[in-house]
Amino acid sequence: MFLKRDPRRDAPAVAFPASPAVEAEDVRRFPRIGVEMPVRCKLGVERVTVMLKDLTPYGARIEGLARQRIGEPVMLMLPGLKPKLAFVAWTEPMASGLEFERPLHESVFAKLVSTFAIDHHRRMAARDTGLRNAA
Repeated sequence: MFLKRDPRRDAPAVAFPASPAVEAEDVRRFPRIGVEMPVRCKLGVERVTVMLKDLTPYGARIEGLARQRIGEPVMLMLPGLKPKLAFVAWTEPMASGLEFERPLHESVFAKLVSTFAIDHHRRMAARDTGLRNAA
């Protein structure tokens, strides 16, 4: 596990597990919302389509790329948004956890959840976060 401190925020350091399988140490600022969203991403000069599998306002999990380097920048092309800069927080073969440089605005996050969330995650997000029109 490593700790990452964001100097732009006053929040304390957030612990990221080395792998998403380490549930006992899993510390989150926001629950993951399961989604099925194909997105384009740019890694250096390479552009590929990956599957975004879960989302929070602070980051996402993508599948479809070989193991990435921790801290590596990734540009995600989320629907209806300018390219979103994120950094690899953890990696496994064919999956990576990303932390956005800046969190998604709550209305942008709500729109993405209402459009792309897997149905049971959409209902849970609406109940847990008070998102309007998410169900």
